[in-house]
Amino acid sequence: MDPTTTKEVEAPAPDAVERNDPPPAGRSRAAHGRRAAGTLVNLAMVLLVGYLVLVPLVILLYSSFKASTTELPFDVPGFSLDNYSAVFSSSRLGTVTLNTVVYVVGALAVALVLSVCLAYLFEKTDIPGRSFLAPLALAPMAVPVTVMAIAWALVANPANGPLAILVREALGIRVDVYSLPGMILVMGIFGVPSMYLMIAPAFARLNPELEEAAATVGTPVWRRLRLVVFPLIMPAVSAAAMLLVVVALEGFAIPALLGLPKQIFVYSSLIQYSLQPPSGVANYGQASTYGILILALSLVMLLVYRRRVRDTHRFRVVTGKGYRQSRIPLGRWRAPVCAVVSVYLFLAIVLPIAALVWTSLSPYARPFSWSGLGSMTLSAYGHVLSSPGIGNVLVNTAEVVLVTATVTLALSVWIAVASVRKRFRGSTLLFETTFLVFGIPSVVLGSAVLFLYLYVPVPIYGTVWIIVVALVTRFLPRGSRMVHAALIQLDDGLIEAARVTGANPLTVTRTILLPLLRPALWKCWLWVFAHALGELPIALLLTGADNRTLVVLLWDTFTSSVDYPEASALAVIILAISTLAVWLVNRRSTEKQA
Repeated sequence: MDPTTTKEVEAPAPDAVERNDPPPAGRSRAAHGRRAAGTLVNLAMVLLVGYLVLVPLVILLYSSFKASTTELPFDVPGFSLDNYSAVFSSSRLGTVTLNTVVYVVGALAVALVLSVCLAYLFEKTDIPGRSFLAPLALAPMAVPVTVMAIAWALVANPANGPLAILVREALGIRVDVYSLPGMILVMGIFGVPSMYLMIAPAFARLNPELEEAAATVGTPVWRRLRLVVFPLIMPAVSAAAMLLVVVALEGFAIPALLGLPKQIFVYSSLIQYSLQPPSGVANYGQASTYGILILALSLVMLLVYRRRVRDTHRFRVVTGKGYRQSRIPLGRWRAPVCAVVSVYLFLAIVLPIAALVWTSLSPYARPFSWSGLGSMTLSAYGHVLSSPGIGNVLVNTAEVVLVTATVTLALSVWIAVASVRKRFRGSTLLFETTFLVFGIPSVVLGSAVLFLYLYVPVPIYGTVWIIVVALVTRFLPRGSRMVHAALIQLDDGLIEAARVTGANPLTVTRTILLPLLRPALWKCWLWVFAHALGELPIALLLTGADNRTLVVLLWDTFTSSVDYPEASALAVIILAISTLAVWLVNRRSTEKQA
């Protein structure tokens, strides 16, 4: 019985194997071909991303060890520490370092106080008008930093700025935005929205029972804040602070537009000034060395930021079914607090934008007045739109922002998918490597790309494509993290079901991942579009006669031509396009939540 049974069971096996041999062999060859093609694609993408991220850094470091002043670094033989010696022995280093420290710390203090106060009031108290005031506090996110700097130059200049005149007449205080305190104030206000977005969720997650327990034993409000609230939100505050330090260090538009008129330099503006001096020749060695110094500072701040983010699990508030979100009553202080917040938002956001629009509709720069309403005109817009070369500028701008947004999105999707799905060995390392670009200030990245393509025999210098390459590198870390954040929230069930049916990775990505990620991809594309539109230092360093963009034209009109109405008209046009993109992002996010 047993041998027979064994024979009956084993006999069909050879036939079955023979009958099924050819199809697996064919499928195996096809699968092998797909794997080979996928390997080649992954290798090509790794090389491309490595080239975009790492090569400019290597070139910048290489240039800093070349004893070049007016010569290009590649034309100087040998290596030397002359640049570092010249920088560290320069009398300017101490002044620039002090200016940079005061500027960064001052801007951080302003942004920190404002963002913590606003986050606490909007998230924890019953302040009236919160649904209107909170979005208004985030409005600067829709304003490119170059436009914001020009708006403040118009509203707070000592000659005819409406805010400067108001403060001088009301308080007898002279306001001059073209100063280090003016730079600190504008940068601090500009940094409030990003810090608010990182701090507000920490306030929203706080369990009110902790404060109520402290209140029941008679603990005063300020003591409750110091002992209960602030320790719990400290990781979010410190992470936001480190990120703002990096943003302030790399910021160029505010120090350049508000500091250079009086020769007030920080590191970022000094690098650009060394590469594009108003007279004389560029000092490439000095620019490279200052670039390395500011890059080192930024990377240190980013490492601290990453560590603070990793430590947030130690400060989590545990909640359960009994958790309730309640707001602290302000009582008789509701109206005064609302009035103070409203005045701040009006002076910091509404008034500068109003001054920008007012100047764009005026025949010359002038303060607000009822008599000026009768002479308002659209001539500045007419001059801008009919000026020679404006068509080429608009085409260049469209090419730069559209191609940058599309290429950045495509690379971001590939990097994020490869990292989350572990498509190949080292995919996670590649994703983390892109984080290095966070620490590269725009002016430093622009310098590195400039040096690279002055040497590499790739004919893109002086075209829009060199700007696209630099901007893609600039926005790749943020784009890949936007897509990565959306990917890790997806359930793997649909993907596993598709794989069981034999779908290859390309089919899974095309038919499942991309449709599910469409809202996040749209948001990422629009975010890159809006930021590429207003990115000044990269476009300014890489611009030439044939690749000028709107933001470079705005810079030239404001600083060289000193035509404030036309500069304001250009700024309003850029602001309108950027605001539309941000509005579409917020609309998509709202629809997704609904």
